[in-house]
Amino acid sequence: AFFVELVPYLPDYGGYVRYIVGIVVTVLLGRYAIVALNRYLEKQKLQEALPEVQRREELSYDVALERLSKSVCPGCERPVDLKNTEIDFCPHCGIGLFDHCGSCSTRKSAFSRFCHACGTPARKILPGGEAGAADSPAAPPAGS
Repeated sequence: AFFVELVPYLPDYGGYVRYIVGIVVTVLLGRYAIVALNRYLEKQKLQEALPEVQRREELSYDVALERLSKSVCPGCERPVDLKNTEIDFCPHCGIGLFDHCGSCSTRKSAFSRFCHACGTPARKILPGGEAGAADSPAAPPAGS
């Protein structure tokens, strides 16, 4: 609002100064927006190149659940069809979205701390890639 109030104080010269100032401001703001978007996309590509275990550590529990409630991947923030029971991993970045409970074999969110069906604590994925308490993530138990 401050700059809009300064417009009457610009010299007129037939209106050319106001047009030039408007064009310059538009170009500068547009350039800034493009550079900021490119930085964001580069950051997303670097994030997607990290191993899944490291990406999971950087995501907080609340942020992951909030993004899942909006049907977007917590890792790459792209839309994912969470209602499709065939999809256990994000098709865009490959992060695991669903796994199976080691106790009751119910399909559950990989970001949940406990199984919603039986209350068993979720297994932690260790840096070596193996699961801490049960079988590998996203794999149904043998016999299902």
